[in-house]
Amino acid sequence: MKLLIIGYGKMGRAIERLAPQYGFQSVVIIDNEEDWLQKTAEVKTCDVAIEFSTPQSVLSNVTKCFEMKMAVVSGTTGWEKQKEEFFKLWHNKTISFIYGTNFSIGANIFFKLNEFLAKQMNTQHQYHVSIEETHHINKKDAPSGTAITIEKTILSQFDNKTPVPINSIRKGEVVGEHLVNYISAEDIIQIKHNALNREAFAHGALKAAVWLPAHKGIYAFEDIFQKV
Repeated sequence: MKLLIIGYGKMGRAIERLAPQYGFQSVVIIDNEEDWLQKTAEVKTCDVAIEFSTPQSVLSNVTKCFEMKMAVVSGTTGWEKQKEEFFKLWHNKTISFIYGTNFSIGANIFFKLNEFLAKQMNTQHQYHVSIEETHHINKKDAPSGTAITIEKTILSQFDNKTPVPINSIRKGEVVGEHLVNYISAEDIIQIKHNALNREAFAHGALKAAVWLPAHKGIYAFEDIFQKV
């Protein structure tokens, strides 16, 4: 198989490094609009794309791939407000697309724990819930896409739909930490996921890329991660 990598930052380089472990014999790198023009012939020979770019370019990148009948795994965050219109545009088309705010398998297990805990806490009104997320200083979106997913999951289990406070911290080279707090006058309950490196995200994205070409439709990674 041949892999297209869109976005050649730290995530893109991690994906390129690990791709041979998943049966990808070669990769094509797209990192800007000029690459799209210069590598058109190479891109058309790819079986699937993994896209970690920017909120400003994600729609253009994914659309180009769909026009070439290519399956796409997208881990770009910060475009939540655009997704609804994007899905309306493509939901009747024959495409293969996986999107996610976090492709770490551990983080997606954390999402399930978060959902279970929120369900238990719905009637425990003595607890006040909050979220804290910490990332490296170069991360552009705040709160993180993962934190937004965490909040949406909590509210899906709560009768009270008041937004959950999210504290976003940017420091150093932190890959990604997410903490959910339930605090009462008597005690504190916490669950936490701490990403130690970007390989966790790359492994998840590559597993998704292997699985996706044989499956038509639009999938959230958190819903199918156990299948890949």
